[in-house]
Amino acid sequence: MKGIYRVLWKELVQVFRDGKLVFSTLVLPVFLMPVFMFGPSLVLDRLLKGAQEERQEVAVFGLPEEALSALRAANLLPKPHPDPEKAVRAGEYPVGVRWEGGTYRVYGRLSGGLTEGQVAVGKVQAALQSLKEAKVAEVLARKGIPHEVLTPFRVEVVNASSEREKAGGLLGFLLPFFLVVFVLSGGQVVAVDATAGEKEKGTLEALLMAPVPLLHLALGKTLATVAMALLSGVSGLLGLALGGALAARLGGGLLTETGQTLELGGQVALDGGSFLALFLSAFLLALFMGAVMVSLGLYARSFKEAQSYMAPLQLLALLPLLFLQFRGFFEPQAWYHLVPLFNVALLMDALLKGSATPLQAGLTWGSTLAYAGLALLYAVRVFAREEVVFRN
Repeated sequence: MKGIYRVLWKELVQVFRDGKLVFSTLVLPVFLMPVFMFGPSLVLDRLLKGAQEERQEVAVFGLPEEALSALRAANLLPKPHPDPEKAVRAGEYPVGVRWEGGTYRVYGRLSGGLTEGQVAVGKVQAALQSLKEAKVAEVLARKGIPHEVLTPFRVEVVNASSEREKAGGLLGFLLPFFLVVFVLSGGQVVAVDATAGEKEKGTLEALLMAPVPLLHLALGKTLATVAMALLSGVSGLLGLALGGALAARLGGGLLTETGQTLELGGQVALDGGSFLALFLSAFLLALFMGAVMVSLGLYARSFKEAQSYMAPLQLLALLPLLFLQFRGFFEPQAWYHLVPLFNVALLMDALLKGSATPLQAGLTWGSTLAYAGLALLYAVRVFAREEVVFRN
């Protein structure tokens, strides 16, 4: 065991000697995650509210006075124009309206992302819809029909999610995804330097001549990769949690197309058992991916080649996680918890929601540990092949 500890300590000391690397890997994510994750959403929310309050000009043609009054009441400023469509296309007005043949045609530049013009179009549509309802109510009143006949009942949507899901908000969905991202990016730093980096520096030959079994060498380098991966994961999640807390305090809610508010922030409430289970899941994931990265690093001829292997590995690792957003469209099966990476994300999601079962945890941990063992054995085999270790 001393051999494993010495290799582990050697690799970590080499990493922590590089202050810039430690800062960029462990410190910077804490401050950047709140900005990157919640900054744009909060800014967009403020811009949308500002656009709703601003009085936009509207190019109009042929509109009756009642429609013009409805637009003014909606904080819009109608401006007569012979061709509203052309004016909007030229960028002279954010929105235009033409009344022709019993139809209100609303013109707006709706392509190219969310713009002030799209907000203005929504305001025009709402104003004309209100006018339509008022005219219908007026006709009904003349005929002696109560206006309530148009609304015989109400529809109320109630969020039936558990309290833990409600508290988590969007943060509960992002946490498993970004934990995997930070585990991969943090572990890559050690894995590449401890394998391909040692090849370029010429220190790998001396290390192989030491009286240390190959299994201990592979395990020591893998555990060093795991340690850095977990530290990076904790750093990233601290930044994510900080951003979520700030977004929740600032009232960070974003309106969706259905009119509902998507909570950007959130609080993750975990009891002691769930926290330990989450940490064990992250550790086994880091162990599995650490062994894979060490194997790839040993196979690479140079530091640059090893980095070129890590980029596709990250994309491959993130692919199963993309399907996590569709988990509400299918019934979870037991065998899902045997799929590498996807099983860990599923279990983390269930732990955050408080719905994880012992079967799900057992299948996920057992399969991930088995995958980590196989990857570690492969790393040992790579260490034992001179044509791979000394290839240049």
